[in-house]
Amino acid sequence: MQQIETIFYKIQDIFEIHKEFYDALLPSIQRWDEKVTVGHLFQKLASQLGVYKAFVDNYKNALETAEKCSQANSQFQKISETVRVKRPKDSKDCTTTSSMEALLYKPIDRVTRSTLVLHDLLKHTPKDHPDFLLLQDALRISQNFLSSINEEIDPRRTAVTTPKGEARQLVKDGFLVEVSESSRKLRHVFLFTDLLLCAKMKKTAVGRHQQYECKWYIPLADLTFQTLDESDSCPSIQVLPEHEIEEMKIKISVLKNEIQKEKKAPKGQSRVERLRKKMNEQESWLLLHSPTIPFRIHNKHGKSYLFLLSSDYERSEWRESIQKLQKKDLQACVLSSVELQVLTSSCFKLRTVHNIPVTSNKDDEETPGLYGFLHVIVHSAKGFKESANLYCTLEVDSFGYFVSKAKTRVFRDTTEPQWNEEFEIELEGSQYLRILCYEKCYDKSMLNKDDNEIVDKIMGKGQVQLASKKRQGLFQDNPHNAEIITRKLQATLKALAPQRYSACAATAGAWHRRLHATNEAAFNSKCRL
Repeated sequence: MQQIETIFYKIQDIFEIHKEFYDALLPSIQRWDEKVTVGHLFQKLASQLGVYKAFVDNYKNALETAEKCSQANSQFQKISETVRVKRPKDSKDCTTTSSMEALLYKPIDRVTRSTLVLHDLLKHTPKDHPDFLLLQDALRISQNFLSSINEEIDPRRTAVTTPKGEARQLVKDGFLVEVSESSRKLRHVFLFTDLLLCAKMKKTAVGRHQQYECKWYIPLADLTFQTLDESDSCPSIQVLPEHEIEEMKIKISVLKNEIQKEKKAPKGQSRVERLRKKMNEQESWLLLHSPTIPFRIHNKHGKSYLFLLSSDYERSEWRESIQKLQKKDLQACVLSSVELQVLTSSCFKLRTVHNIPVTSNKDDEETPGLYGFLHVIVHSAKGFKESANLYCTLEVDSFGYFVSKAKTRVFRDTTEPQWNEEFEIELEGSQYLRILCYEKCYDKSMLNKDDNEIVDKIMGKGQVQLASKKRQGLFQDNPHNAEIITRKLQATLKALAPQRYSACAATAGAWHRRLHATNEAAFNSKCRL
């Protein structure tokens, strides 16, 4: 009996809450008109989310208990794998089957879905309607609740249920440039626990919901990372001359200045919108044509695909995420057309990256980043167990993507390289500094590669935030605190080869000069990162 109470902890309470909500909402729906109010019902529902918190806290324990019961009792295992569930009254089938794990996830999924419903409902509620403030309050409570339990539900809330009743979780998503039919295409790539899906946004009529179209998918069980050695048919990478990229950056900078001037003009709002649209087009062009670092993946049963990235740090993140999932016992999956359509449709709600990373998509209140020059000294690294030929590179974000800005010399055959090199890095709306540590490859057979192919091995990497409002204020008010504040932001490089090296910590010193954000606050303090 104790095990049943653990598995279904708070389920009855959650059921009663929703039954009460449904019974109160149904009469309002049946006599619906513009004067009917339902905001108080949603507000009451949101105020009862504490019951969900207790359920979430017990969720892991419930799954573990169900698993133990399945191992101890074959009858329980059979039942938990094929639980019969009643379907809605208007459904053709009276019942369907699902797993115990999938059913236990549904209350968690309901919190996220209810928040999305509130968001949509608020968008279609006039501000002068009696429901508006009540719905706004209910949405605030729901969003705060989701934030408070983010760590507990984050791995599971970005999930969709498979036909077998298993939770297919979204692990990572983002915009990447794919080389397709010899041209560059901006794609939204979704990494799930068992497959990688590449999609593009469909063109829809004004006012209609945006939708994704699946271009292709690869089960992770069939995915391998392709090198140039393994295929002669890899598409060639066309790179624009550097001066064209720089010319576009100048045009974007000019537009940004014009927008700032028009904002101060009495009737400049309409022109601001036109300038923003033009800047969005130019930044999108830059995002599409700037990346040159190849990221090749291959379906061992078929086609190969090529993405271009601007940052080796980002390429490493994608590769690590996929390899981590591939360590599990994965089974190759083949999706039917209906299953693929359902999965692709779910991507719109599951996605964590909603807009292409251009500054014109950001609100004015968002951190604008820093402009000017950042002086960085890369001192040393330690923690290596074996000698290696080591060097570091520095990346900063600029115009919505990361760019490699500096590179140290190679320190040969050492476990404690002492670079002590100084760099001046131009910042163009930058918010982050990335540090990557490489082992230099001197194998001649590996060097006959495409010019943009990086064959050196990443030994570690780290990231430091530059454009924190809190830090800007502290620097501005008390420059002498810079040494103390930024000491806490030392970048610890993440070890990528634990069998040979321990955690590799790199120390970089930096001071800011002629650094300013939009408020033109200057930072002249020497600080250590």
